[in-house]
Amino acid sequence: MQSEIRKPGPLHDSNGHLIQSGWARDLILQYDRSKVRANPLRIKEWDFYEIRNDEFGLILVIFDVGYQGTIKAQFLDFKRHETSEASESEWFTKGKLNLPPSSNSGDIRYSIKNASWECLKKDDHRLFKFNFPDYLGGKGFSGEIKLLHPKGMDSLINVIPFKNPKHFVYAQKANCMQAFGSFKVGEKEYQFSEENPSFGCIDWTRAVFPYKTSWYWASASGLWKGNLLGINFDYGFGTESSKNMIFFNHKGHHLDEVTYHWNHANVEDDWIFESNDDRVKMRLHPTFVMVEDTNFLVLRMKVLKAYGYFSGDLVLDNGEILHISKEDRLFGHAEHAVNRW
Repeated sequence: MQSEIRKPGPLHDSNGHLIQSGWARDLILQYDRSKVRANPLRIKEWDFYEIRNDEFGLILVIFDVGYQGTIKAQFLDFKRHETSEASESEWFTKGKLNLPPSSNSGDIRYSIKNASWECLKKDDHRLFKFNFPDYLGGKGFSGEIKLLHPKGMDSLINVIPFKNPKHFVYAQKANCMQAFGSFKVGEKEYQFSEENPSFGCIDWTRAVFPYKTSWYWASASGLWKGNLLGINFDYGFGTESSKNMIFFNHKGHHLDEVTYHWNHANVEDDWIFESNDDRVKMRLHPTFVMVEDTNFLVLRMKVLKAYGYFSGDLVLDNGEILHISKEDRLFGHAEHAVNRW
């Protein structure tokens, strides 16, 4: 199992090598892009948020992966099995988007053409504002969403080394951030409200990956017997793979290795999740499966993503067993990504 990082300090030394590796509950290590010893085309930085209930979802992402910078909003209709996306991109940005070195502070405001994307950091929430006026021939895609992020809330932070000492991943995952607000896709408006509780998760990443990379990531948030419950299962790259946590009322319960598998001949069969310490025995019952494939031949990003309800058993640090049934409606996703970048 990875060791917990408790001592603050810089992420890299003067040679661009990681000073520490392991996991933490907050971004206590300081990322400094100027200390990364890599071609600017190789540095990958993104802020990814997915907000959803079991009826619909919204993905808000801004990324600068060296050769491309993008702002994006994507709508997911889990009942109709439909998706729609608005995005704008620039080529060979190489850090031009100037994304903050931490997700805890530093506002983001960026525009490309007529589109704009904002994430404003407040004491206990993040405020998103986005507008893609040219979407659907001028019908537009816009919204304003508040994502609660209370003080003292645990995250899962991972500092991940590779065989090449100048390759690394510094990533934050967090769940159960309750969402409020509205957005419009064309002429139709959608609300995140108390009536059907909606939760956001974050994937904040600063990294230099190998050219060929694959990963597995599963995430879910919901309410279980009146308690906030979230899961993050994440593995597949680097030399340390225990990037897993149960979130229970905003407190993190760290896990060792969790792996999962699915029926490649029928991806709508249950996906099976198990841990090496018997603290995770879960199933994902897919209700919607999609494949996204961005292919520029030399550069390619392909993701298989299944959405649905999780059920099974989770064991907290104190030994308490949580029995989750389908009726608990713990909704989330699992994905397998393969990249050449």
